[in-house]
Amino acid sequence: MGQSKSSYRLSYIDLGHGQERPLAEPDESTTSLQRHTQQFWGFIWILEIVACLVSIALLAAIIGFLSHYDGQSLPEWPYAITLNALVSVLSTAMKAAIAFIATQCLAQLKWLWFRQKNRLSDLTLLDDASRGPVGAFKVLYSFLPRHLVTFGCVILVLAVATDPFVQQVISIQMRSADSPSPSSIRVCNNSLYGDYGLGAGPGMNKLPLTSMGAVYSGIFKTENSGNKSSLVSCTTGNCTFPIYQTLGVCSQCANITNALQASGTGPDEVFNLPNGLTLSPFSVIMNSTTQLDMLQIDTTDTALILNFTAIAGVGSSDPSATSAIECTLSFCIKTYEASVHDGIFKETLVNTDTRADKVSANSPVSDFALTPATCYSDGIRYDRPLDRPGQCTYQVSSMSIMALSNTLGPLLQGHGTLFANYRLQWTPDTLQPLYGTEGSVTEIGSAFASIESSLSVNARSQVCKSTVQGTTKTISAYVQVRWVWLILPGALVVFSLLFLVTTMVRTRNQHVWKSSPLVLLFSDLTVDSLTPWERSGPTLKEMESESKRMNFWLEHAPDGVKFRAEPK
Repeated sequence: MGQSKSSYRLSYIDLGHGQERPLAEPDESTTSLQRHTQQFWGFIWILEIVACLVSIALLAAIIGFLSHYDGQSLPEWPYAITLNALVSVLSTAMKAAIAFIATQCLAQLKWLWFRQKNRLSDLTLLDDASRGPVGAFKVLYSFLPRHLVTFGCVILVLAVATDPFVQQVISIQMRSADSPSPSSIRVCNNSLYGDYGLGAGPGMNKLPLTSMGAVYSGIFKTENSGNKSSLVSCTTGNCTFPIYQTLGVCSQCANITNALQASGTGPDEVFNLPNGLTLSPFSVIMNSTTQLDMLQIDTTDTALILNFTAIAGVGSSDPSATSAIECTLSFCIKTYEASVHDGIFKETLVNTDTRADKVSANSPVSDFALTPATCYSDGIRYDRPLDRPGQCTYQVSSMSIMALSNTLGPLLQGHGTLFANYRLQWTPDTLQPLYGTEGSVTEIGSAFASIESSLSVNARSQVCKSTVQGTTKTISAYVQVRWVWLILPGALVVFSLLFLVTTMVRTRNQHVWKSSPLVLLFSDLTVDSLTPWERSGPTLKEMESESKRMNFWLEHAPDGVKFRAEPK
């Protein structure tokens, strides 16, 4: 079959002899290569367009997943699949799409590079660039930054950093979250506080043994006297409670040393209080009672348990150090805020209400009713608590007050005497921890604070046993999205789109060959060699050296495309 006008003639140059030798004429079984037929140039880039759409879709999927789980607890998916793994798969696929677009565009741009005369060695350099980031990195040292090839190489090199950048987007943080586990704290809010035993006879009621133990714990200031950790139940070690109120015992002390009056001198010196209590510091180191009137503390309208007055000195060595104190114990309503953090219970006293009214005003022995100025019930605040007596009124039985007074009174009234060598004798022994080391106002006040705390805890844990429900917290992991790390992957998707569109426009009037090696096989190539090759043929080193000294370009001829190379 003769050579058709629409077919290409294939030939090669024998570089060893400088002669052009035609290939054998094709027969009818040989497929002739038809000329380029005109068609819409966008169809040739269909795979790259699809890859661009896929990269945009994958980026949108990553942003969608991250937006959905931002600030949320870690998802629990089947087969232990994690959010990091899912995002990593999506980012890897997105990077592959970006790399495919960049390599195909770079492969096509190498033919655009040779529309003008350039070094033949650039063909290898540009072909390497279209094969991966290593070759693209080499090109960045060889071409001007304004050239489109350089832009594509930057995309391909930066695509390597996509995975670590995406991995930095997700940060796992810890925070406190609500847990379904129950939590509670004990309070004393019974409709009627009743804690007393029968005693030896009428009017001689005393506390039950459990409450009596709380009295001794408070006086001796044991570790358990004010320990409130037993009042709270919190399985996770982190709980919060609404503001709440509880019935308890309050103490109040006042320094009345200024009311002391001295009479006599030396061993006969005696200190007196206006209510009749006396002390001789040379023979008695402390004298106390629970039966005298108060000099400073007002006990009106209170559910008074007992009053206490004491004069204490340090012995004959310093009679001038003698001091006097008066204290009271009464029922009151305490308002608290509480929480448990990392297993440590913290309860803060917000307010104390001591006002109490007798239920039977005309009766000498009557129960007391305590109503706070502001009431809190089930976490709800009531500014008019008198309108809700069932929720905001606390009643205390007169028998409970009598039992507590009968139990505490004998333990707090008596004296301490000095014997030879300043050895002390206490009657009763419970006055010794009350006195402490120096019998100062501070030490006695601290003892009453210990009694107050111990009795209040006992009332909540042993007498009333009511509870306030709290909110249980647990430490859980959640997803925090650091969007700034997504700038590079997002920019690469946008850059790859711009790179593809620009490459398509720049090469719309050219043959689109991309990375196909068939171009060189089905095109005429004329090479004017500088030096003859060895008979064994050119080596790779010889070809690379020769290519650096030759110009290479494309020529469009009527019968097809030709490549020409000539020495510089």
